[in-house]
This record gives sequence, structure tokens and C-alpha cells, in this order.
Amino acid sequence: MINELITDIVYDKITVSQGLTRAKLIARQIKNETFKNWLNKELNGYDYEDPLMPEYRKIWAEIQLTAEFPFGHVQSFPVVLSDDQRDLSDLLNHHRVVEPIAIVEQNIGQMKEGKAYIHLNGGMVQTVSELYKDQMAQNRGVIRSGKRTIGKAQLTNVVELTKQKLIDTLQDLEEQFPDLDNKYVMSDENSKKAQNIITNNIYGNNNPLNVAAGEQITQGDINLTINADQIAKLKELGVEEEALEELQTIDKENPKGSSERKGKIMSWLGRVSASMTAKGVYENMPELIEFVGNLI
Repeated sequence: MINELITDIVYDKITVSQGLTRAKLIARQIKNETFKNWLNKELNGYDYEDPLMPEYRKIWAEIQLTAEFPFGHVQSFPVVLSDDQRDLSDLLNHHRVVEPIAIVEQNIGQMKEGKAYIHLNGGMVQTVSELYKDQMAQNRGVIRSGKRTIGKAQLTNVVELTKQKLIDTLQDLEEQFPDLDNKYVMSDENSKKAQNIITNNIYGNNNPLNVAAGEQITQGDINLTINADQIAKLKELGVEEEALEELQTIDKENPKGSSERKGKIMSWLGRVSASMTAKGVYENMPELIEFVGNLI
């Protein structure tokens, strides 16, 4: 079964989505939750804040804003960060491809040109516009809309890398367990071998599952709590008491060096940003994003 599946994928006899679906049978045979979860997320889609989202699903996607000026003048321009705003790069310049792989394949087939656009919602436009508040005020302009540019080649690369990771995983499993279809024995040794094959092929040697799997973290690698000065700064930026308590809980339960810290803090930031945007509080948003980025 596994050899036939590898052949079908390599020679493009089936789609990547179909290959992932058939691989679920193998995940059930070896009873590996990491493989099963990866297959399910690739087939059903990822949560935006998923800390285990693979890096190949985070693609460069430049934001372009459109501003209106007096006398009907309209100008579009890309968001370019200065050296002291580099911490915002991941948030502003990268798009997370969260859709199921079948939808990504479908979108590629429907793209008639080499790129497509994703229009930003009003809250995101307002947040990014704060970076240009002074320039807009000087020229009596207002930013009305924004969009991300998504390249067809980038989406194709997402599909191709998913395919290659699946092939590499299946080949290594077949090599390690040549009788996998008929004589696989569920032992601690075999489970560890399968786990290493899967995590290394999908996430790489420095994968985010290492800590969860039991790797030790030394005291020197972690920051146990966010200090009082940082809390005071967050209050100054408009973060409410309830949200601060939530952040402190996240910080204590997920110290620096832990696998889920970045995902949980970024998820928290998303909720706080959405709340502030809903209240019409935009002026401190860029500084808040930058400040929180340093806590990760």
C-alpha cells in the first residue's frame, strides 16, 4: 500500500489532497498522532494562530495601501518598514495560507495571471495606516483601502513542499519498516523511530514539537514573568486589566523557550488588537505590535 501510494504521488497520478487522504490509513497503522494531526490540518485547514503551522505555509505577501488626496488624486504604495520597525515584518509582510490543500490547488488552477489580491478588512487598514499617520496629515490625505499581493508561484510552492514532505516521510517509513503493511509492531522503539521520521521530515530538526516531547529547558533560557515595567508600558498603550492578566498567565505557563509561547502571545495580540480596533483606538497599535513582538 505505501509503495503504491508513493508511486502515485511521485508520478502525479493523484492530487496532493488525494495523497494526504490515503496517507491517513498509514497514520492509523503506526498510531502516530503527529502525522495524523498534520494530515488533518493539511486537508481541513489551519487555525490562523496555530503554533505548529509549518513555515512553508507562511509566504511573503506585500501590503499595498491606497490613499486619497485633495483634488481627486489617488495613489497606491507598498508598505515599507524602516529599520526600527523590522519586528513588524512577520505580521505585516507575511500571509498565512490557512486553507485546506485542496482549496489551495483549486485557487492555483483558477488564477489566470501570475498573482492575485486579498483585500484587507477595515480594521487592518486602519492599523497599518497608523504607520503613515504623519505623512497623511502633512499632505491632507486619507488611506481608504489596502490589499495583499499573492503570487501564483508562492501558492504552487506551498503545494509542492507539502507533496515533497509527504513523499519523504512515506519513503523513510517504508525504508525503516519494510513490512509496514502486514507486520508493523506497535512497540516503544518503533513509535520513537516513526516519530523522529515524521517530525524531522515535516518540521525539520529544530521542530516545535521538541519541547512538547520532553526536551529539557534550562533556567537560563527562560523568562519566568513579564516585569512590572513592561506591564506599565502595556497599560500606557491602552491594554485593559483583564487582558494584562491573561497575558501574564500565558507568560507564566509558556516561558521563553517553550514551543507554544509565540502562538499563544500572537493569538492574544490578535484579540487585543481586534478589541482596540472595534473601539476606534488606533494610534498606539503599531507601537503595541512592536512591543509585544519583543516579548516572544
